[in-house]
Amino acid sequence: MTVVLRNHFEKSLGRLQDHTLLLGSLVLQAVSHGIKGLVERDIDLAREVIAGDPGVDRMRYDVELECYGLLATEQPVAVDLRAIVSTLAIANELERIGDHGKRLARISLRISNQPQAIPLGDMAYMGDRALALVDRSLKAYAQRDVGQAKAVCGDDEYVDSLYKQAFNIILSYMMEKPQLITAGTHLIRAAHELERVGDRATNIAERVVYSATGELVDLNG
Repeated sequence: MTVVLRNHFEKSLGRLQDHTLLLGSLVLQAVSHGIKGLVERDIDLAREVIAGDPGVDRMRYDVELECYGLLATEQPVAVDLRAIVSTLAIANELERIGDHGKRLARISLRISNQPQAIPLGDMAYMGDRALALVDRSLKAYAQRDVGQAKAVCGDDEYVDSLYKQAFNIILSYMMEKPQLITAGTHLIRAAHELERVGDRATNIAERVVYSATGELVDLNG
């Protein structure tokens, strides 16, 4: 590959990374707003998250097409090939994180008319920690930082522990007051959505490690 062609390819890879990070910022916002809509009972914000999900899907599709275009026209090998294949997987994980935000918003709408007898402070904190994992995995992707990617795993275990804690607290309210069973069931589902956000952050981190090293590791294991 000549210097001119190499420079052109590197610029194309840079644009692909920029578009993927933009997708990441959209899904971070979707989940953040989904959490806020749930905790603050903000119906308008929840509806905004749901309305914005098709835009996330379209952007993921555009990133996928961009990856296919580079694979078809540039015929990359070695580290460049890994970077593109990893970005395909990362874009898919990001879209699914956006879906978790959408589901949180839908849960907000379902419980909006029910009394808020179960405190949601732990849910908000758990959401913050899960979002921090996604943010760190995206920074590792942008910087090709293997160490930071691997470190995401340890904090995901903390998010898992927060989920178990939230589950037990919500369940105790449901057992004490059976009238809270419906709302409590929805909140347990919401906590599970946040736990899955953390898992997907580690999936992104795994692809960062693979892109940089060629080693496909299981950070969720």
